Amino acid sequence: MAGSSTTEGQNSLKPPVGFLELFFDLVFVASTMVLSNEFSHDPSWLLAGQCALMFALLWLLWFHMTVLMNVERQDDLGQRGIVFALMFVIFVTTLVFVGRDSRIDLVGFGYLLSVLLVAFAHQRVTKMADPIGAWARSRRNRLLAAGVVMTFGVVIPDGPDAVLYGLAIILLVIPTSLSAQTGRPVPAIDAHHLSERAALLTLVVMGESLVKAALVISSGSIMLFDGVSLVVMFVILFGLYSSYFDDVPKAGIRPGALAGELWLLAHLILQLSIVALAVGISKYLQVGDAGVPLKAVVILMVAYIGIFAGLAFIGVNDQRVPRFSTVGVHLGTAVLAGVAGWLTLGINWLTPSVYLLFLAVLSVANALLSWRVRLSTTVLYENDHSLSAPIGQVVPTNALEGSL
Repeated sequence: MAGSSTTEGQNSLKPPVGFLELFFDLVFVASTMVLSNEFSHDPSWLLAGQCALMFALLWLLWFHMTVLMNVERQDDLGQRGIVFALMFVIFVTTLVFVGRDSRIDLVGFGYLLSVLLVAFAHQRVTKMADPIGAWARSRRNRLLAAGVVMTFGVVIPDGPDAVLYGLAIILLVIPTSLSAQTGRPVPAIDAHHLSERAALLTLVVMGESLVKAALVISSGSIMLFDGVSLVVMFVILFGLYSSYFDDVPKAGIRPGALAGELWLLAHLILQLSIVALAVGISKYLQVGDAGVPLKAVVILMVAYIGIFAGLAFIGVNDQRVPRFSTVGVHLGTAVLAGVAGWLTLGINWLTPSVYLLFLAVLSVANALLSWRVRLSTTVLYENDHSLSAPIGQVVPTNALEGSL
């Protein structure tokens, strides 16, 4: 790792991703399914925005717990109690979001409780020596500030929930990147652990597509069109698998506070879009006599633009050089998906089925072209930077909480 031998030794002793973290991811399987089913029933722009906002809020809880476990990995009884309680509250809050008929803002109350649990998890680390203790206190304070915002959403009847939730997101994300951090103690970040955690959650949301398709198919008998749609779906998923897992986990994360934050936030765009992809593909299953609705084209178009824009955003903040090698491939794919979607919506003889087939070909083409481009690139590993650092200077590894 970058900086001093002490930092390198500390990171070398850190265990791999623990089972507690993997168990924590399970609640996002359930929550993602609940949100995608809610949106599938009657998709609209308003409901899409609400579900996307809820997914982002839940994702930020995962983000803070993941970074905490990255800096200080714990699996004692207290940590397990926090994780189990947090999982339960997240699951119940998601269910309340779907059936929100109460006059009391139970969604805001549930999210407030979740934020306080995450803040308490950071509080347990504040007693450790700096830089970890100081870092944990800073993160705890921002979580508590977000909790105060959510409190207003609970106590004010019919308040501007979307505005308050948006402000909570700002408190949880933006200050980390934009606040002055020079001279502040910064713990080293285990980039390998962070990459693995992001990849595992990406795998979870990709698996949700299979679960979504299985649930839709199980509601009736499998027709020929369903079989073709399933084949196309598998082609799309394997193409996306190759585009992500053959590149992102191996490309590293650029040093710097802003780069580290943006690298993780790009996964929010990517994973949310993969969930939308599952909803869009499900519209091609069990269609009946009415045919595939045009809403499916819109959902798939937005999903594909988000997926490959997210991959490009990740590529901007990785360690692969030349810097924008695969970024152009992903951006070009997003543009093609958008143009083809608009043409499908505007030209009568271009059917939604043709668009789905085009997206499958586009996924395979992106995977192959990305592979070809990667052959001419090099990944700058962290040691390439740390060797030039002066003795005694501590440079954050990828510095989610630091400065260059």
